[in-house]
Amino acid sequence: MTLAKPSVALGFGAFFLCAVTCAHFDDVLSAPLSLVTDWAAGIVLLVGGTVSRRNWVRGRAVQAAAWAFMVSLLFRSLIGDVEDAVNRPADLAAAHGVVTLSSAPYIAIVVLLFVVAVGGLWTTLSAREGT
Repeated sequence: MTLAKPSVALGFGAFFLCAVTCAHFDDVLSAPLSLVTDWAAGIVLLVGGTVSRRNWVRGRAVQAAAWAFMVSLLFRSLIGDVEDAVNRPADLAAAHGVVTLSSAPYIAIVVLLFVVAVGGLWTTLSAREGT
């Protein structure tokens, strides 16, 4: 039940905020509204982790909702990234942000984040008191 721990939610939320900002750094100034949902998911997960750390009984539902938001966001991102990879010529790589990756490694990272988020949601929902 390690993924249900509030510290994992806090760490994942902080990492996600940093990763999204770095991966879409060009959008921070040119199209910041495109990042609102990503930033919101990271912030909500930070809030969920903070609330559940203070009081697990009351905060567990908040943390579960935060993980669910993250799962939803990452699922949509994964579907969109796969669709883009299928429809885009193979020689074009993602060329924006601080980190530039071709489609396959980027999709692999999104899959990994999605799996961790699903694990966080599942373990938070099935955790007993006092995690």
